[in-house]
Amino acid sequence: MWRRYNRLVPACGGVETGRPALGKAPFRIPTRKSQDASDRPSDMDRRAFIVAAAAVVAGCSGGGSGTDEPTDTDPGGEATPTPTPTASPTPTATPTPDPAALAVTEVSTPSTIEIGTTFTVSVTVENSGGQSGTFSAPVEARLGTGDWTTTDATAETAVPAGETATAEVELGPYHYVQPASFRVPDAEAVARPRFVPRQLPLGGSHLLPNGVEIAVESFEFADLYTYEGDGGTKQLEPTDSEKWAIATVRAENTGDEPADAPLVSDIAIFRGEEEYAYQAISDNRSRYGGGELEPGGVSSGDLPSDVPAAAAREDLHVEYKEAYDGGQVSVFWSLSE
Repeated sequence: MWRRYNRLVPACGGVETGRPALGKAPFRIPTRKSQDASDRPSDMDRRAFIVAAAAVVAGCSGGGSGTDEPTDTDPGGEATPTPTPTASPTPTATPTPDPAALAVTEVSTPSTIEIGTTFTVSVTVENSGGQSGTFSAPVEARLGTGDWTTTDATAETAVPAGETATAEVELGPYHYVQPASFRVPDAEAVARPRFVPRQLPLGGSHLLPNGVEIAVESFEFADLYTYEGDGGTKQLEPTDSEKWAIATVRAENTGDEPADAPLVSDIAIFRGEEEYAYQAISDNRSRYGGGELEPGGVSSGDLPSDVPAAAAREDLHVEYKEAYDGGQVSVFWSLSE
C-alpha cells in the first residue's frame, strides 16, 4: 500500500512548503508493507524534483534578501551591512575682497604757529575697502587771502583694509603774521592755523624774509648810559624818575645780495602794551644803526631807552615789527634772566 505525499520544496527563508513544485503531480512513496515496482517513482521524476528544488533555492538566494548590496557575516552568523562611502564636500571658492577705498577724513596742524619755525601737517586717511592701499598726495597751502599753491611736501602712508592711518609732513618756516590754510587735493578737510609773532629768549635770533638774521644779544638797567661820542667816552643821565634800559641788537646779512637790516625805528622796548622808544643821541657812535648791509655785513650796537624806575626785567620785552611786501613780521624777545 502506498502513501501519497507532495514533493517538499524549500521556500525563501528556509521554510518548507507543501505545494507541488512546478505543477508536477504528487508521487507516492511506498511503504515497507507493499512495494510494487510499478508504483515507485521513476528516475525521471526524481530528476525533475531535484531541478525544481534547485531553481527555487537559487531564486531565494538571488532576490529574497531584498537588496543587491553584499553582506559580511560576523562570527555569530549575523549579517553586517557594508558601509556606504561618503562623498567629499565640494570646495567653496573664496570671494575676491573689494579693492582699497581711500578717503581723507582730517587734515590738522597746530592752531597757532610762530613765524620762522617748522611745524607738522597731519593727514588722516580711512580705507573702507577690502584690500590695503597706499595714499600719496601733495600738500597745498593758502596764505592769507591768496591762491592755493602746491608745497614741496607729499603726504604718503599705507592704509590697511578697514582701518585708518595718518601721514605726517613737516612744513615751514613761513615769514609773515597771517592766517593760513592747508589741504590735499580733492579732499574737503582743511586745516586753518594762524601764524603768530615769534617768541624768543634773550640771545635768540630770527631770520628775516630778506636773509638778514637779527638778535637781541644782551640787556641791562643803568643809572648812567655810557657811550662813545664825539671826543671820546660820554655818560648821560636818564630823565627824572626813570632809568636806562639798554638792549644790545645785532643784525647780519646771511644772503648773497645786499639787504636792509631793521632800523632803530622798527625796534622798541615794551612793558605790556606800553612802548619805550629808542632815545636818539646825536653823537652816539655806540648805538645800533641797521640799514643796508652787504652780504656778510653786520650792524651791532646799543638800543638805549628810558623806562620807569619801578620796571622789572620780567615785565619788559623787546619787540621788532616791520611790514614787508609779503606781510608783517613781528618778533618778541623776553628779557627775563
